[in-house]
Amino acid sequence: MVELTPAAIQELERLQTHGVRRGQAAILRIQVQPSECGDWRYDLALVAEPKPTDLLTQSQGWTIAIAAEAAELLRGLRVDYIEDLMGGAFRFHNPNASQTCGCGMAFRVSRS
Repeated sequence: MVELTPAAIQELERLQTHGVRRGQAAILRIQVQPSECGDWRYDLALVAEPKPTDLLTQSQGWTIAIAAEAAELLRGLRVDYIEDLMGGAFRFHNPNASQTCGCGMAFRVSRS
């Protein structure tokens, strides 16, 4: 359902050392929120436990919790991490997006 690139995993592991308590497994939770510059924006969080309604999947040894209401919007999503002269940021490659915002965090879907 969702794929993490090696660069995304490396950044998640770095973030994990600062967020979730040591010895506690971290789960990447992905949901979407309404956005002003698109229909939706991606919302990522490292959590210790998924919500009861989350859909769980695996990528590269990581457990990913997908908010159930966002599952169709996120199907086939690839999460990458890119560093450039401006800093680093997660990048999202979503086959369901008909348009993405220049910020890289928001997207629109076609209305059929």
